[in-house]
Amino acid sequence: EVAWTYPYSDTVSTPMMARGMIYGRGRNGALVGLDAKTGKEIWVREGMDGMTSRGINYWENADGSDRRLLFSMNDYLQAIDARTGKIITTFGDNGAVDLRAGLDRDPGTINRIQSQTPGQVFENLLLLGSAPGEGYLSAPGHVRAFDVITGKQVWRFNTIPQPGEFGYDTWPKDAYKYIGAVNTWGDLSVDVARGIAFF
Repeated sequence: EVAWTYPYSDTVSTPMMARGMIYGRGRNGALVGLDAKTGKEIWVREGMDGMTSRGINYWENADGSDRRLLFSMNDYLQAIDARTGKIITTFGDNGAVDLRAGLDRDPGTINRIQSQTPGQVFENLLLLGSAPGEGYLSAPGHVRAFDVITGKQVWRFNTIPQPGEFGYDTWPKDAYKYIGAVNTWGDLSVDVARGIAFF
């Protein structure tokens, strides 16, 4: 038998569950935290239009005292408290990281970078692709890792190789300075035991 229903869900996004809570999209684009046993709303965060549509990420520290939801919204990476739905202001710049920064391009020239896929959490990192478009002057579609506590970019894999990197000689000279796209907008997979990411 049906134990409970939640009539306000958004059927486009995929909810996820952790520690007896269900997290997903609700009415009018809201992000909601529900009690998994009863379906009761624990918190509702309104005004989340522009958020990644195909899921969110969950992370917690070793003792569970810090629990976070991580997602992209309008070209920014954000973190909120999974227990309360409130912004974690110590993450990035007052709770947000501008995803247009850190790509070796002028952020002001980047029209779009956010992918609708949520990336993957590996240990204390969020591995994230991008969807800058496929046009000639699009931003580069590099894969990046961000610290889940600070929001700081930890590493970047250049999908358009730079000098000294594998494949650089197969591109026109200095192509990485002006060619874009070569993006990773699909889901990432991580072999946790070996520490290998596939994209």
